[in-house]
Amino acid sequence: MIERRRIAVLTTGRQDWGILRTVCSALKEHPALDLVLVAGGMACSPRFGRVVDLIGEDGFDVAAELPWTEDAHGASRTALEQAGDATARVGEALVRLQVDALVLVGDRFETLSAALAATLVGIPVVHLHGGEQTEGAMDDAIRHAVTKLAHLHLVSHPEHRDRVLALGEDAASVHVVGAPGLDNLGRADLPSRAELEAKLGIALEPPLVLVTVHPTTLALQKDEDARAVAAAMERVPATYVVTLPNADPGNEQVRAHMQGVIAKVRGVAAEALGERNYWGLLRLADALLGNSSSALIEAPALFLPAVNVGDRQKGRRREANVIDVPTDPDAIVAALERALGSSFRDGLRAAGAEVIAPGSIGKKAVEILAATSFGRPPRKKPVTLWKEGAKKNAP
Repeated sequence: MIERRRIAVLTTGRQDWGILRTVCSALKEHPALDLVLVAGGMACSPRFGRVVDLIGEDGFDVAAELPWTEDAHGASRTALEQAGDATARVGEALVRLQVDALVLVGDRFETLSAALAATLVGIPVVHLHGGEQTEGAMDDAIRHAVTKLAHLHLVSHPEHRDRVLALGEDAASVHVVGAPGLDNLGRADLPSRAELEAKLGIALEPPLVLVTVHPTTLALQKDEDARAVAAAMERVPATYVVTLPNADPGNEQVRAHMQGVIAKVRGVAAEALGERNYWGLLRLADALLGNSSSALIEAPALFLPAVNVGDRQKGRRREANVIDVPTDPDAIVAALERALGSSFRDGLRAAGAEVIAPGSIGKKAVEILAATSFGRPPRKKPVTLWKEGAKKNAP
């Protein structure tokens, strides 16, 4: 008889559900693993699009909803308040649901809270998308902190594997699988232009530009990217579809800039499009604009030009589709006009992109998870100190 293990997966909003959906599908189908899906924070909040409802539409059952973005009266809570509540709620849920491991993705503050909770209750952590780098956001430190709490690392690129190893992790625990969210590109149910126009209530006339701007959390003015992007949007005629920011510190100012400019241009703003709709729009779009990781992770797989503004994604590896610009409206206008030119995109297709082919990345990640044994409580190998001239054991 196969010994089954219960694998918890935490999603906290639109920013990670698209990555986790394909992993959750593979977990549901695996003969030795049971999926225990937990939704927390923004995923449970109507203010951020209540992604938990979209998860249900995707055919998944949620074992627990853990709201923490607002207080009992519906008022927004600070990141510090959310982080403390998330630690307590996730820890309690892991114990109550009797899980054998917790899957986390990325670099948000509540992700670190969940990793800490798992550590305190003795649950091993599986981390997706570790080893990446974003010098302009506090996410960078958070991501590496989660790496040090994690027991299995499923990274998206060999470069990221090297960085995880540099942090002192055991080579046997680090695996290059690719970016699971790219599996969405092969979905058979991606919506047509007409479906998207009906949902958004706007004609998606070309050029179509998708815009996502988040607060620059290490900047003194956390809305500086949003202010510059909004000014540039007024000067470049296009149809703009804006996804509003997550619950990072400074999100209210960014939200105000984006909602303000969308009233002046041809476009629409949305809290949470859902992965199906987002990938449908990516397939139709002529360019991406903002400071989101989507420009560097998803867009290259479609040879989609992306204008990356400011330092938020500084240090992350990028393909030829990315045009980096400072936080300056004139520079953004020039870059967006270049991105919308047919010659730029044609050149991207000719050059190709160094992206692990989508289609079964989530399944590969789950197969590695299934083959990994964790002790209870889980233990990590100690960090080995290397002297000059010593040979490392990493393959």
